[in-house]
Amino acid sequence: MKQKLLGKSFLWLLLALPILAFSQGTVSGNITDSSYGGPLAGVNVVVKGTSKGAISDFDGNYSISVNSFPATLVFSSLGYETKEVMVEGPTTLNVTIGESATGLDEVVVTGLGTSIKRSNLANAVATVSNEQLVGTTAQTTLDGALYGKLTGVNITSSSGAPGGGFALRLRGISSINGNNQPLYIVDGVYVNNAEIPSGLRFASGANRGNEENSSNRIADLDPNDIQNIEVLKGASAAAIYGTRANAGVVIITTKRGSQGKTEIKFSQDTGFNTIINKLGLRPWTAQSVEDTFGAAEVTLYNQAIANGGLIDYEDEIYGETGLITDTRISASGGGEKTKFFVGASYRDEEGIIKNTGFNRFSLRANIDHTISNTFSFSASSNFVRSSSSRSFTGNENEGGLSYGYTLAFTRPWINLFPDETGAYPDNPNYSGNPIFVRDLAKNEDRNNRFIQGIKLTTNILNTGDDAVKLIFNGGADFLANETFVYVPETHQAQRGNQNGFIGVGKNNFTNFNYQGIAVWNHNAMGGDLALTSQAGISYLEQQADLIFNQATQLIPDQTNLTQGSAQAITQNTSTVKEFGYFAQVEGNYMDRLIGTLGYRFDKSTLNGDPNKYYGFPKASLAANLHNFDFWGDGDGFVKRLKLRAAYGETGSSGAFGSAFTGLNQVSVGGIGGSSISALKGDPNIEPETSAEFEVGFDAGLADKVNLEVSYYNRTVSDLLLSRALPASSGFGSETTNLADLKNYGLEVGVTVNPVQDENFIWSSNVNFWFNRSEVTRLDVPAFPQPGAGFGLGLGTFYIEEGKPVTQLVGNINGVPTQIGNVEPDFQMGFNNNFTIAKQFDVSFLFQWKKGGENLNLSRLLTDLGGTTPDLDTPAGIERNGQPIAAVRFIEPAGYLRLREAAVYYRLPASALAFFGESVTGVKLGLSGRNIFTITDYSSYDPETSTNGGAGLSSGIEVTPFPSTKQFYFHLNVNF
Repeated sequence: MKQKLLGKSFLWLLLALPILAFSQGTVSGNITDSSYGGPLAGVNVVVKGTSKGAISDFDGNYSISVNSFPATLVFSSLGYETKEVMVEGPTTLNVTIGESATGLDEVVVTGLGTSIKRSNLANAVATVSNEQLVGTTAQTTLDGALYGKLTGVNITSSSGAPGGGFALRLRGISSINGNNQPLYIVDGVYVNNAEIPSGLRFASGANRGNEENSSNRIADLDPNDIQNIEVLKGASAAAIYGTRANAGVVIITTKRGSQGKTEIKFSQDTGFNTIINKLGLRPWTAQSVEDTFGAAEVTLYNQAIANGGLIDYEDEIYGETGLITDTRISASGGGEKTKFFVGASYRDEEGIIKNTGFNRFSLRANIDHTISNTFSFSASSNFVRSSSSRSFTGNENEGGLSYGYTLAFTRPWINLFPDETGAYPDNPNYSGNPIFVRDLAKNEDRNNRFIQGIKLTTNILNTGDDAVKLIFNGGADFLANETFVYVPETHQAQRGNQNGFIGVGKNNFTNFNYQGIAVWNHNAMGGDLALTSQAGISYLEQQADLIFNQATQLIPDQTNLTQGSAQAITQNTSTVKEFGYFAQVEGNYMDRLIGTLGYRFDKSTLNGDPNKYYGFPKASLAANLHNFDFWGDGDGFVKRLKLRAAYGETGSSGAFGSAFTGLNQVSVGGIGGSSISALKGDPNIEPETSAEFEVGFDAGLADKVNLEVSYYNRTVSDLLLSRALPASSGFGSETTNLADLKNYGLEVGVTVNPVQDENFIWSSNVNFWFNRSEVTRLDVPAFPQPGAGFGLGLGTFYIEEGKPVTQLVGNINGVPTQIGNVEPDFQMGFNNNFTIAKQFDVSFLFQWKKGGENLNLSRLLTDLGGTTPDLDTPAGIERNGQPIAAVRFIEPAGYLRLREAAVYYRLPASALAFFGESVTGVKLGLSGRNIFTITDYSSYDPETSTNGGAGLSSGIEVTPFPSTKQFYFHLNVNF
């Protein structure tokens, strides 16, 4: 009997074991962000109705034990929508979750190896998504696409030529002689944003290379490849990047694949561009011709009227309608281990001047692969081939090439078109014929570029409360730039002088960078305190080899360098190496108090002592008051309130060659040798250093309004300036640390979601900001900044203690006097987006720049040439009666501009059924950019800079390439 009972018990046990085994087990998988496909760390995974839970690791992986099935797993993370998934048994479950509607809790980079949710961020880091960047209208360049979308950013177009040219300033001026453009990092690669002159100044007579209407090379990056941009505007946010971060940091993440079926996307933009504003012809009469040029000129005027009228040369030069096409195709997807994004694009943009344009061919491949639970790597590859033809605009000195100069002195009754033999007449009133230059002269550049980034992550330890990983990331940026300038020997100003000019540049740049980072996550105080520590090393090397070949005295109709009897070649090479150590600790107590401490040591071969380390600290504290117990249940009008404060320091080393005295090549009696340069090197030169203190608060109001307010005060110490030396020293000048300045300002961002209904969604954003500057120390007498103006007679930037660094100064009664300031009183961006009936998207962006002045020296030229359109008006007559002085040409530079607007229509599912299952979405749209501008400025565009994007550049106009407005038709198809 006992044997039977034992046998039955054993039989029941055998039957129950599989059931018991099935009723408990493990569910594991990977959690990713639905917007960009990247892994999400720190996501809470809980078995609903129990206290059993787990947290996803750095790579989004999780594993949770379940006591009984079926069960419901709840996935939640601050800033993301909560998701519940039913599981029937042990399985591999991969989950994708999306951001919550508030948008306040996106992940933001705070260190070289760590990130933090925006709700816990202590700095005002600005972010721009792909949709914000290019979702409204097509964009030629990244920097030009940021207008009005960020607080604390002043963007000025330095050229309207296809391919752009922009000066981007984050929280004011960072340097007087040095770099003011931010550091750009693309998928971990420090990329080159050089503005490379073509050498046309040697034909036109322009003063400097930054007057050559060149583009900056961030134009090579296709904005459509970008998934997200983070802008670290001040030293408190950028301190962890050390000696390269004085002007801020722009961190760019490009698109990546996500797990799931392969998605193919095709996009076609087709449009055109035209000039924003024409100045027009002076309303000539026989009397005004005689009054301006004398009686002899009236005969020519009358002949032109009799033969069909006056010639509008402005329309002949700037009146083209340029065709624009932008074609893109991409594929993305992946499996559990490997994810990919591959894409190609081609943009072809014609300019408003005949024979000008820009084209860019881009190939991208981004791959993410998980080797095991321990190892994973990512690779980002981008090949770009771009070219542009920018023709001849900007400053010159009797070169007869710049259109603005020639148009200023060209009289509309003189026929400058070629005759039946193809011969172009000379311009009787200036040294160049603009029609000849447009048709026969060339100013071109070509670029081949390869950017490669790689990241390897090793998970060393993960015990639940402790997780350690090692990260190696780095990359290389190879840029081969070629420039070509050709002025025929038959050009009017060339005859009897250079007799033709050819300039060929071969410029090669190579950037290498890498970081090795150790990251330790530790949960203390029973999980109430989360500590994230990182430490590592960083290395950057930049190599440049610039060769310029010049030939004059050309054989007729030849464009080869060897066909010139006078030849010259120059070469400049440089190598810069920088190395640093960094460490940072972040602490998060229950999402209530979040603090950060960090320090970076950097050394650079650009400093006087290349082996001396300079330190850059950072510290921040944020308090989420709404997470404290005293706040209550959050039923009040103010739903969220965060107070924050931050401090940080960054640096910027001097230009290459500042620390040593160079040698110049000489030839005496046919024997080569060297002479000492007149520029004395300073072996004690130190980097310029920014120290910034920032305070602010973020608030959520009534579940519909998000408010961000920041005040900053930034001092820049040990500014590098050039000063004259006594002749007895044997040198002419030296560059050394001689000045300090400060910037301070206010930034306010308001995001409102007034309506969030099923068939109507409206979101609105207002950005407001201003900046003020002052030179607080100057160890030399006040002086006109070299290369940033045209002296006190015509106006210049003027460095003076106690005054704004952006002031414009001219002589008034022989005394240098401030006559203007290029810094605006404030700026605003007003953006609105509407979704109607789930199928129509309507959006527009206004930008308002209030105040600020420009120095309009284009008007000086047209006044001298007698061609300014208003010279017959009372205001024109009064102005023309004044002496030629800077104050005569100061003008208000404020404006209100409809920067972007668009209407899109998405085909409904019923219409997509016509295409079968292969097409998953179709969107059609119309959009415009720079649609209209309201301004009191008299020239082409109040955004202007004759000195390019470097240094003190914006606000001085000398015959620029006019800015354009663009209109597009869009077709987007998803497969």
